[in-house]
Amino acid sequence: MLSLVGLAACDGADGGDDVDPDLVDALVELHLADARAALDTVEARRPALAESLRRVALKAHGLDSAAFETRLDALAGAPALAEATYDSVETRLVRERQGSPAPRPDSLKAPPAPGF
Repeated sequence: MLSLVGLAACDGADGGDDVDPDLVDALVELHLADARAALDTVEARRPALAESLRRVALKAHGLDSAAFETRLDALAGAPALAEATYDSVETRLVRERQGSPAPRPDSLKAPPAPGF
């Protein structure tokens, strides 16, 4: 699993305003890939499935495992940026878990204007 928890725990004062949204997207997809694999009903298949899903997620973002590790290493040298990045990932994962809001049922929509 990703070692971002350790990165987020670091403290520092370097700029956290430069969060890379592409890296956040990749990290979110990697977390979701790991979660999907962990839910597979065949335990022996989980590691291979996780690796396959992770490769697909990285490729979708133009990364391979070496390029991804390089990006994580860069974050390790910028603790505030690492924390801000992981906070963004966490926010996105919470939104994923909650899903998009359901449309309001017709009975809760505003009544039509009088005379229509």
